[in-house]
Amino acid sequence: MKKVLKNMLPMFLILIVALSAISPLQLRAAIKGKAQNIEMYVGEAYEYTNFNKVKNIKNTKKDVVETAKRKDNDKYVAFQAKKAGKAKITVNTQAGTVVFNLTVKAPKFEYKFYNIGSGEILAEVTNKNKDIFEDGKFKYTLKGADGTEYASDEVTVQTLMPNSKSYARIYFNSSSFEPDMSKIEMKSVSLLRSPNRKYVNAGKKLVIKDEVKSQEEDKVVVSINTKNTGKVPMNGYLHVIFYDPSGTPIDVISRNINLKSGSVDTNDFTCYLKMINYEAKQRVLYDHYEIIKNVYTSEFKK
Repeated sequence: MKKVLKNMLPMFLILIVALSAISPLQLRAAIKGKAQNIEMYVGEAYEYTNFNKVKNIKNTKKDVVETAKRKDNDKYVAFQAKKAGKAKITVNTQAGTVVFNLTVKAPKFEYKFYNIGSGEILAEVTNKNKDIFEDGKFKYTLKGADGTEYASDEVTVQTLMPNSKSYARIYFNSSSFEPDMSKIEMKSVSLLRSPNRKYVNAGKKLVIKDEVKSQEEDKVVVSINTKNTGKVPMNGYLHVIFYDPSGTPIDVISRNINLKSGSVDTNDFTCYLKMINYEAKQRVLYDHYEIIKNVYTSEFKK
C-alpha cells in the first residue's frame, strides 16, 4: 500500500536560475507516459523529481544539456542548458520512466552603452525574445582604446519585457581608466522565469500621471502617480530616462512596481545634473524625459 501511494505522488519540474527561488511544475503529460516537450534558454537550469530514487539518466546530447543526479538527494535530476540545440532526456526512477524532449534556444538581446560621467555607464538592454523574464544576469567587459581588458563583472537587469528597454549601471574607476564605449562587450549569463507561470504584459493596465515637480540648477524632479487598473496584481519596474538636448540619455531612475488590483502609488524620480566643468560651473543639460513601463502579471498555468 505504501508503494502504491508513493507511486501516485505527482511529478514535478523545478526551475532554478542562479540562486533564485524554485517553483514546481506538475508534468501531467509525463504522468500519462507521454514525452514532455520543454523549451529552455542557454544558461537556464531545471530540476526534476517524482520523489522516487533515480536509477539512471540517458541523454542524447550532453553538449546541449548537462544532466546529473543531485549529489545531496538522489531523487532529483538537474538539467543545465549549455548551448542551442535539441536533446532527449530519459529519466528512469523507481516509480517509472519519464522522457523529456528539450529544445534549447540562444537568448537574443541588443545592447547600448552611455557614459554618463563620474565613472558610471548606463547599460541599455533590449529583450528580443518572445518571453518575459523577471530578471537576468549579464556579464560585461570593459576595454581601452587599444583593446586591453580593464574590468569584467556581472550586473542584474530587472524585468526584461519583449522588445522593451531595461537598464543597469556599470561602475568603473574614472581616475585611472577611460573605457572605449565601442568596445564594451555584454552577454547574458542566466535568466529568471518560472515555467509553471503564465506571464502577461500589463503595461496597458498601469495608468500613470506624470509631471515635472521641480527643476533647479542641479536637479530635475519628476513625480509619477501609478494605478493598477487590472484585476490581478502586477510587478515589474518603471524607468524614467532623462535626456539632454541631443537626445542622449544623461541618467535613468528606476522604481520597483508591486501593485495589487486597484492600488495607487506616487513616487518622485530625481535626476541630478552632474558637473562637467567645475571651473566654469557647467552642468550637463536636461531637455526632456521618457517613461518606460516594464510591468507584468503572472499566474499559475492551468
